[in-house]
Amino acid sequence: MRRPPLILGKGKTISSGNRLPAKGTSLGKESSQHLGEREARRGQKEEQGPRPIEGSLAPGRHSHGALALGSADGSWDGRLGARLPSLQEGPERQRAGGAARRGLGQPAQCGGGALHPSFRHELLAIGNQLENNQSQTAAYLAELLVLNYGTHVLTRLEAGASLIQEDQVKLTFLQDKVAEKASITASASATFFGKVNVGIGTAAQVQDELTKSYLENTVDSRIESRGSVPFYPGITLQKWQEGIPNHLVAIGKAGLPLPFFISPEALPELPAPTTKRVAAVVDKAIHLYYAINTHPGCVKADASNFNFQANVDDGSCLGASTNFTFGGVFQKCGGVSGQDWEEMCQPYRTQNPLTGGFSCPAGFTPVPLHSEERTTSKPRAECHEQCHSCWLFFSCCHKECGVRYYSTTVRFTAHWCAATGPVPQGSGFLFGGLYSAGEENPLTGAQACPPYFYPLSLFNGLKVCVSDDYEMGARFGLPFGGFFSCQAGNPLAGPLKGQSPGLLQDFFYQDSDTTYPMKCPQGYSQHKAYLSDGCQILYCLQAGSLFAQQLAPIKLPPFLHQPSPNASTAETILVLGEGSQAWVKLQGSGHWRSANVTDEREMAQLFQAQSSAGPMGGAVAGISVVLTLVLAAAIAGAVYGTRRYKNRGYQEVQPPSCLAEEQGNYGSTTMSLGTSSA
Repeated sequence: MRRPPLILGKGKTISSGNRLPAKGTSLGKESSQHLGEREARRGQKEEQGPRPIEGSLAPGRHSHGALALGSADGSWDGRLGARLPSLQEGPERQRAGGAARRGLGQPAQCGGGALHPSFRHELLAIGNQLENNQSQTAAYLAELLVLNYGTHVLTRLEAGASLIQEDQVKLTFLQDKVAEKASITASASATFFGKVNVGIGTAAQVQDELTKSYLENTVDSRIESRGSVPFYPGITLQKWQEGIPNHLVAIGKAGLPLPFFISPEALPELPAPTTKRVAAVVDKAIHLYYAINTHPGCVKADASNFNFQANVDDGSCLGASTNFTFGGVFQKCGGVSGQDWEEMCQPYRTQNPLTGGFSCPAGFTPVPLHSEERTTSKPRAECHEQCHSCWLFFSCCHKECGVRYYSTTVRFTAHWCAATGPVPQGSGFLFGGLYSAGEENPLTGAQACPPYFYPLSLFNGLKVCVSDDYEMGARFGLPFGGFFSCQAGNPLAGPLKGQSPGLLQDFFYQDSDTTYPMKCPQGYSQHKAYLSDGCQILYCLQAGSLFAQQLAPIKLPPFLHQPSPNASTAETILVLGEGSQAWVKLQGSGHWRSANVTDEREMAQLFQAQSSAGPMGGAVAGISVVLTLVLAAAIAGAVYGTRRYKNRGYQEVQPPSCLAEEQGNYGSTTMSLGTSSA
């Protein structure tokens, strides 16, 4: 049986600023043959451009509460967004360089213990939500798990130090020396070892001219030290190596995804089928995280449609085939439950200015993008009369008031209008970009529309800029190629021949059944418009029309809207597996116990234990019947006594004062019954 590894906690920082290994990490020493290992590398821009984001091999909860991200070269400092822009400042610069690194210790083996209690607690919470049929809440908790713990568990770590030189070389130099790739690499290595003062003669006479030319075409160069002592001009490699033992950093790592460790053996508190469902929902949350941070586009630096932010090639390097017309947007809203849905729907309704209603102009077809639900609760003061028997024959009543919350749920669906064929010129809108809370309009660099454009609202804060002023607004408009989402394809992309490329197809759209492909037309690149409750809304622009000289920021989960609590949800206490296997939830502890369905005695004992914590329905009914019979007997006795009293004949008349006093007492009693105590 596989023993679950330890989810490591945070390492400690000592007074010198160094970090101690986290608990559960074992260290050993590396053989001397690896010391002073040298590595020379060189890469062109299109090879070193943005790559699909790698999940962190995180040893537990991060101190900053977010995912640590690493670049593809194995860096450990989580600076994916900070490092790559320096490698992509322009197409005329290329990357070449060398590195010397020294590793100490057999790679640390992390694991061999139990799951961390807080990590286990979050997994159990996801499992309980799944068993209670709260899949939306379970998905939300899974995204919080990814936020808190990353996407992978660190299982192997190599500690040491690295010294890296990074050169920015003119593109023309590399293009002229294509046949001398190996020699250029050697030249880069020679300049590197010269700067770190190694003292080795690497530059042969045949390479002198090439090395000189390499230096002349280097427009920028820097050396970065990770671990050991800081690098400065004139330092020797030997002195730098001597500082490694006291300044270790992670230079190599390996790990496994979180779902690998979510197994019945690791979580015996949950039924085995539930554990598999927990692993599946965590795996889906990780895939969504990757998909959200994937940016398809043209990745060829020499293409006219090059997309600076792209990290996946989507085929948009080809030229645009045609121009498209935008028919506007609109959004409908309707009630799902509750009484105040009409009032709640007002801010979520948007009419299409081209039609004045929730429709598209002639020649355009409405395409639903995505639907969202919103729930709100409003308090209402309610009073009712509470009565009980008193004075044997009378009812004493008083008002009881309280506040009751009523929930209202609405569903709104956003649509856009796509041209179904040739339309008259000037019949649609100009497209002027879009923006939302926290996201600027890439066309204006602010949360605003260009001149002569105005915003239309979609979802819960997305603003789409449109204009029908072709004379004044045309110079601000962008070539528009349609919308698509995780649920709807793009009619402008043609018939359904294939879905989006790469990671999006694998992670995001694999189960979607749409009439149109979820991609942009030829020559158009896709951009993120909005994240609607875990569903990406994307729009298409002619490739190259937005040339942002900065990388897209990393988006962290959760991506789902936090579900409203449901107090009326019934709790699941029995899970049936394959064959005779079953699990019963023990009341009080919340733990699950395995049982055999065919063993009637065992099942009866388990359910008897469940009922012992409180009266069963039959017991409650029995108590109610007994109380009812006692009350009926008391009423019957009172009626019998009254009739007997009336049948006794004439009686002595009491003085008027006493009768008046009795009537007064009865009157005062009646008045008090009508007085509210609320």
